[in-house]
Amino acid sequence: MTRILTLLFLISCLASTVVASDIDLRQSTITPEKEKVPGGELVTFHVVLKNTGDKPSSGTDVTISFPQNGFFIRMDELPELKRDDSAREISARVSLPAGGEYRFAFVLLAPRSEVSHFLSPHIEARDLLANDLDAARWNADASVKITHVPTTAGIVLGGLRFHPAAAWLLGWIVFGGVMFVWIRSRLKWVQEHPQFHKVPQAAEVRRIPTFGVTALMMIPLAFLMVAGGMAWRDLQTLRNWQEAQATILDRREVVKTSRDDRTRSEIRKGIPSRKTTTRTPEFALKYLVGEREVISSGFEAGWSIHIGGQVQGKADMDSWVAGTTIPCWYDPADPGNVVVRRGLSVACLLFALFALPILWFGLRQLRKVNHAVRRLEESESV
Repeated sequence: MTRILTLLFLISCLASTVVASDIDLRQSTITPEKEKVPGGELVTFHVVLKNTGDKPSSGTDVTISFPQNGFFIRMDELPELKRDDSAREISARVSLPAGGEYRFAFVLLAPRSEVSHFLSPHIEARDLLANDLDAARWNADASVKITHVPTTAGIVLGGLRFHPAAAWLLGWIVFGGVMFVWIRSRLKWVQEHPQFHKVPQAAEVRRIPTFGVTALMMIPLAFLMVAGGMAWRDLQTLRNWQEAQATILDRREVVKTSRDDRTRSEIRKGIPSRKTTTRTPEFALKYLVGEREVISSGFEAGWSIHIGGQVQGKADMDSWVAGTTIPCWYDPADPGNVVVRRGLSVACLLFALFALPILWFGLRQLRKVNHAVRRLEESESV
């Protein structure tokens, strides 16, 4: 029995010696230089590969997977890179001495369109020839939150900055309130007039709701304001934005899926909801503004719909690979705001076409009230 215990003890000591002399990558680290970064800015991730074992690694494979909501800009101190754009991965092989480390860094761009999302690359390092594969394998994630882009637009009051869009919204609300009070006063005057019964279509005028007429005026006005904002931005890109030559650093496809609401009958019949998927390319670009190098991302001028946009976007995604030089246009007031496709959006026309019939119906109801007011005023003057 004593011999058996002695033999087991020697075997365990030998096994622990083998393990102790193996490769160990588990103390490696990845650290972003910032916890938060505004959209459109660069963030650097520092990686330290540590081999705390007693055996050197001559072939540690490193794979970095980049997030779909970010762009790869550059890699520092990591040789023999292999880049796979379809998988959004970069791989390399490094050597690590026993008890040594290898340091490198990579830079990502946070898109302006991904505010409140996280930039989260994933990294994995492993040596497949090690005896203890668990110790010779390390993987980790790092997350950086994308925040709003600082803006200088708008009006500053008491230390608070009001964006122009907020001013337009406030004006729309105030105008809607004034419109509601004015329509209400005219309807009330007509409906309480002693000769109201003499007005043609009196019963129809009596049923006109104040809030309904106001909504029929204000809702299409909001759509027309949005359409005007789109058209104004498109015109600015065509007339005032500056042209430059940009080098593509990275690309991604923004996929957005929405489902249409089903009616009750469709739910009872088991009809699935209709799914709509849009695919829009977006490119990380490097270009010169004067003598200053700018790195930013863009494609079209904001949310827009262009004739043939999906087909054109697919063609751009296929042909514009990293390293391609293409023309771009940037906003002189904000050089990070850049596009590679310009033109008037069909969305402006769609918003206007949706708003005009509603506005016409609202004006028609308001015209009936005004006609009743004129008839009553004429009857008083007789």
